[in-house]
Amino acid sequence: MNMRNAMKMKEEKKRWLHFYNRILSGVLVLLGFNACDGTGADEYGTPYCRFEIKGKVLDELREPVKDARVIVKELTSDGEPMGAYYTDTLYTQENGEFRFLNEQAGGYGKYRLVCEDSPGIYKADSTDIKMEPTGGKGWYQGSDTKEVDFVLKKKNE
Repeated sequence: MNMRNAMKMKEEKKRWLHFYNRILSGVLVLLGFNACDGTGADEYGTPYCRFEIKGKVLDELREPVKDARVIVKELTSDGEPMGAYYTDTLYTQENGEFRFLNEQAGGYGKYRLVCEDSPGIYKADSTDIKMEPTGGKGWYQGSDTKEVDFVLKKKNE
């Protein structure tokens, strides 16, 4: 009789295991299809921003300085330059204007602008700026535009 009870218990155990397996499989199937709702967009890559820095370079008499060099250096969180790859050199136009545009900006949004004229008549000047992007969605974190004007002073000879 013990052998018969043991066999019945073994079969009963097997039946319950099959029942639980079917229930778990059904739950997993339902959860799996629910996760594939198709409404979410796939996004790959890293967050990015659009930064624009523009301005003018003038002398002490408020006259535009043509062909002045504006070096734009991206900075780390502690204010150190990130390296040559993250540096851009611009030259002013006839009216003294310059424009820097980075449409795939990442990082910290900190920049150092160094302004100097090519002949070396004026003293170099620099300023640090912090970009604060707004209006982003998803990986796109938004955009920011800053205006920076330099007034260069003549060197004392």
